[in-house]
Amino acid sequence: MDIKDVIEQLQRIRQDRFLEAHHDSYDLNQPDLDALDCAINLIKLLQESRLNDSLMVGEILAASNIDR
Repeated sequence: MDIKDVIEQLQRIRQDRFLEAHHDSYDLNQPDLDALDCAINLIKLLQESRLNDSLMVGEILAASNIDR
Protein backbone atom coordinates (compact mmCIF):
# COMPACT_ATOMS: atom_id res chain seq x y z
CA MET A 1 0.00 0.00 0.00
CA ASP A 2 1.48 3.35 -0.98
CA ILE A 3 0.79 6.81 0.45
CA LYS A 4 -1.92 7.56 -2.09
CA ASP A 5 -3.77 4.37 -1.11
CA VAL A 6 -3.47 5.21 2.60
CA ILE A 7 -4.87 8.71 2.04
CA GLU A 8 -7.73 7.34 -0.07
CA GLN A 9 -8.62 4.76 2.58
CA LEU A 10 -8.52 7.33 5.39
CA GLN A 11 -10.68 9.72 3.38
CA ARG A 12 -13.17 6.93 2.66
CA ILE A 13 -13.31 6.02 6.36
CA ARG A 14 -13.77 9.69 7.26
CA GLN A 15 -16.58 10.13 4.73
CA ASP A 16 -18.40 7.01 5.96
CA ARG A 17 -18.06 8.13 9.57
CA PHE A 18 -19.16 11.68 8.71
CA LEU A 19 -22.33 10.40 7.02
CA GLU A 20 -23.00 8.11 9.97
CA ALA A 21 -22.59 10.97 12.47
CA HIS A 22 -24.65 13.34 10.31
CA HIS A 23 -27.64 11.01 10.52
CA ASP A 24 -27.30 10.52 14.29
CA SER A 25 -28.44 13.69 16.04
CA TYR A 26 -27.04 12.43 19.36
CA ASP A 27 -23.52 12.19 17.93
CA LEU A 28 -22.56 15.87 18.02
CA ASN A 29 -19.05 15.37 19.43
CA GLN A 30 -16.81 13.89 16.73
CA PRO A 31 -13.22 13.65 18.00
CA ASP A 32 -12.59 10.71 15.70
CA LEU A 33 -13.33 12.86 12.65
CA ASP A 34 -11.02 15.57 13.96
CA ALA A 35 -8.27 12.99 14.49
CA LEU A 36 -8.75 11.59 10.97
CA ASP A 37 -8.51 15.09 9.51
CA CYS A 38 -5.25 15.67 11.41
CA ALA A 39 -3.82 12.34 10.25
CA ILE A 40 -4.79 12.96 6.62
CA ASN A 41 -3.25 16.45 6.69
CA LEU A 42 -0.07 15.10 8.29
CA ILE A 43 0.32 12.35 5.70
CA LYS A 44 -0.26 14.85 2.88
CA LEU A 45 2.39 17.18 4.32
CA LEU A 46 4.89 14.35 4.62
CA GLN A 47 4.07 13.17 1.11
CA GLU A 48 4.82 16.62 -0.31
CA SER A 49 8.14 16.83 1.55
CA ARG A 50 11.28 15.21 0.30
CA LEU A 51 12.94 12.62 2.51
CA ASN A 52 15.89 14.90 3.17
CA ASP A 53 13.77 17.99 4.02
CA SER A 54 13.91 19.15 7.60
CA LEU A 55 10.55 20.11 9.03
CA MET A 56 10.04 21.97 12.26
CA VAL A 57 7.66 20.42 14.75
CA GLY A 58 5.60 23.61 14.69
CA GLU A 59 5.20 23.37 10.92
CA ILE A 60 4.02 19.78 11.21
CA LEU A 61 1.55 20.60 13.97
CA ALA A 62 0.24 23.66 12.13
CA ALA A 63 -0.22 21.78 8.85
CA SER A 64 -1.95 18.95 10.69
CA ASN A 65 -4.23 21.32 12.62
CA ILE A 66 -2.99 19.88 15.92
CA ASP A 67 -2.98 22.16 18.95
CA ARG A 68 -0.02 21.98 21.23
